[in-house]
Amino acid sequence: KSGSKGGGEMESLSPGRNGRTLVAPSGWAFAIWGPIFLGELVFVVSQVFIPETAPIAPLIKKVTAPFVMAQYFQTLWTAAFRPKYSGNLMFISTGMLGATAYSLSKAHAHIVATPKSYSPLQYILYFLPIALHFGWTSAATLVNLNGAISMKELSSSAKLVRWVGHVSVLTAAALGIYISVNRSAPVYGGVIMWALSAVADGMKQRVKNTEKEDPERVGVFGALMQKRLSSLGALTCGAASLFASISLYVLKSRNNESVTP
Repeated sequence: KSGSKGGGEMESLSPGRNGRTLVAPSGWAFAIWGPIFLGELVFVVSQVFIPETAPIAPLIKKVTAPFVMAQYFQTLWTAAFRPKYSGNLMFISTGMLGATAYSLSKAHAHIVATPKSYSPLQYILYFLPIALHFGWTSAATLVNLNGAISMKELSSSAKLVRWVGHVSVLTAAALGIYISVNRSAPVYGGVIMWALSAVADGMKQRVKNTEKEDPERVGVFGALMQKRLSSLGALTCGAASLFASISLYVLKSRNNESVTP
C-alpha cells in the first residue's frame, strides 16, 4: 500500500498528464546531474595533484568549506526526498535543497571574485561543475517547493498552485538575470535558462495531454500561462547569460591590452 501511495505521489510531480505542480521540468532536464557530479569528482580528486604553492591553491581553500557543506545538505536532501515524508514533512527536502544552493552560492562568490587566479582550462576542470550545481539547485529548490505545496491535501487549491507556480518561474528568471549580470556569471544564467526551458516543455506536454480534462483542476489551471512565462524567462536568462559572456570577454581583452608593452 505504501509503495502504491509513494508511486502516486511521485507521478503527481511529473510534467505529464497526471501532474499537479506547474513547476515540473521535462525529464531530459535532469541529465544535468551527470556532468555536475562527474565534474565535482574531478575537482575533488585533482586537488591531490595541486601543490600548496600553486596560484590557484588559496582559492580552492576558500571554496572548500562551503562546497563541503553543500554536499552535506545534498545528502540530507536525498534522505528526506522520499514518499514516506508526506504533508508538511515534504518541506524538509525543500529546505535541504535551499541550503545546498545557499552553500554553493558562497563557493561561487569566491570563484567569481578572483577570475585572474585561474585559467579558462582550470575553470572548466575545477569550478564549472560548482557553477552548474549552484544554478541547478536554485531551480530545483523551487521545483521541490511547488511539489510540496501541490501535494498538501487541504491547501492545494488550483489557484494556489497556479500562483505559486507563476511566482516561482518569475523568481527563477529574476535570479538568473541578477546573478548572471551582477556576478558576471554566464553559466548560472545558462543553467536557469535550461531549467525554465524544461518547465516550458513540461507544460507544453501538460496542455496537450489535458485538452479534454477539467480546465479548473489542480495542475491544469494556469498551465498555458506557465508555459508562456517559462519560455519568456528562459529567453531573458539566455540574454543575461550572453550579456555576461560578452562583458567578460571585453574585460579580458582590456586587461590583455593594458599589460601589452
